[in-house]
Amino acid sequence: MTIQDRFAKEWEVVPSLPEPLPLLPELEKSAPYPLPALGGLLGKAAQAIVDAVQVPDALAAQSVLSAAAMASQAHGNAQRAGQQIPLSLFALTVAESGDRKSAADRLALQAHQQHQRELLEQYKADAKEYRDQRDAYQKARVNILDKAKGDPESVADELGNLPEPEVPSSPYILSEEPTLEGLQKSLLRGHPSQGLFSDEGGQFFGGYATKPENALKSVAGLSKLWDGSPINRTRASDGESSARYGCRLSAHLMIQPIVAAEVLSNPIMQGQGFLARFLIAWPESLAGTRFYRNADPARDSRLGRYWQRMARLLAQEPIKDERGELTPPTLVLEPAALDAWVAEHDAIERQLGQGGDMQEIKPTAAKGAENMLRIAGVFAVVEGKQSICAELIERAGELVRWYLAEALRLTNPSKVDPQLIQAQRLLDWLLSNQWRSFDARTLQREGPPFVRKSAKQRDTILGVLVEHRWLSTSDGKTFILAPSATTATFATTRATQGPEVCDTIATCCDSDTPVPHLSQPVATLSQLENPVATGLVAKVANVAAPAKFRGEI
Repeated sequence: MTIQDRFAKEWEVVPSLPEPLPLLPELEKSAPYPLPALGGLLGKAAQAIVDAVQVPDALAAQSVLSAAAMASQAHGNAQRAGQQIPLSLFALTVAESGDRKSAADRLALQAHQQHQRELLEQYKADAKEYRDQRDAYQKARVNILDKAKGDPESVADELGNLPEPEVPSSPYILSEEPTLEGLQKSLLRGHPSQGLFSDEGGQFFGGYATKPENALKSVAGLSKLWDGSPINRTRASDGESSARYGCRLSAHLMIQPIVAAEVLSNPIMQGQGFLARFLIAWPESLAGTRFYRNADPARDSRLGRYWQRMARLLAQEPIKDERGELTPPTLVLEPAALDAWVAEHDAIERQLGQGGDMQEIKPTAAKGAENMLRIAGVFAVVEGKQSICAELIERAGELVRWYLAEALRLTNPSKVDPQLIQAQRLLDWLLSNQWRSFDARTLQREGPPFVRKSAKQRDTILGVLVEHRWLSTSDGKTFILAPSATTATFATTRATQGPEVCDTIATCCDSDTPVPHLSQPVATLSQLENPVATGLVAKVANVAAPAKFRGEI
């Protein structure tokens, strides 16, 4: 008998069950992203990506703003009370699988990728020339030593007059999943201005860099790079010790909702102020509304002008000192701009006190004024200005107000019970692997790693899914997935419904339906508070097939 036959047979004897309850709370709808505040060049480029790829405004804006920061950060510093402020920006975007994150980032980084390819081609030629010069140098050095007959000082003088070839710099300016050590090495040995961009940020957050034993070191190291602090590496084991000042790093990581729930609640990332440095956006999915458009972004003049400006900034040689370290010019705040910035700064500060609107996001809000300076500085470089005027501060202030409102909106979902997050992950896995009926022992052997850790953890997670009606069981050993649980249903967030409407798939109606009796041992596994049922939708992030725009962009 097939699993499908068994599933159908078992459900013949199961009475009609109430609809499952959502595991994770539905987010309040985000405010529209203020695209015009990005300016004529960046704002129109973001709008072009929205039009061509059909992604949320905030997703396109995050891609464009972080890409512009990476191209600008080597060419200027903002200044506050004599302190140099880097123009680097860290952005974090939450979007579901199939929301075309890759397509948006690919367009925003097209000039950056082209510049990366050019650097790699140049590096091949430089590396060959270096090898030839190195071989000639080594041969000449051996000849000097072989013919040496005088005192050591004269031999040393002769060797000193022999120019040693320099190793060509590493050509990489874009990274996706580096360890902190790898990123530091790249900055020490290569270009001092780089970008960390990943449209699958879950791989970064779930990789080596954020394993428990490395998380604290990685978070602290990346925070220092955002601050513009020097890189110092000392490795006693291999005798390697090096340092470099003036390095710049901008980042844009895109993650799925399930990963976001874990990342935003991670105590290490919160405690170190790491997340507070990020400009975070969690836009509503547009899946189900993205009907075909015959749009060719390569012919869009808005993107063409944006790519040309990014290419010029990336190709422009930054100012360096005699040691080869970046010394970006200072973008001075004009008097009116300083007044505008102080007003924005104080308005945020007033809301951080007891009972203030931003008390819940104090670390993020405390970085808001500095991020405002950084964004205004990026605008100045992109728009070819030598100082920061009031108009740039006003535009940057409008963006920061949006980001702070977004951070407030995301406060509660970041506090979701970890058991609910684990239960949602298992539900995603069951759906994507089409496990409609299974027993606990098989799940222990063949299920996802976080369930296989222990039978106790497995039973706790199963208990949560039973309590929320996603699973049913008669003996606590064999489980059946609710018939209404389908990948098509949960791939996107539904539109807001009126009070009289009941979503028959993802939610229950306003009337309270009693939770069915749970058989032992599942009934005693996880005694949660009564979950909120009305008007919520479960978010399944990993089950929608990735959508493509005209095949590939």
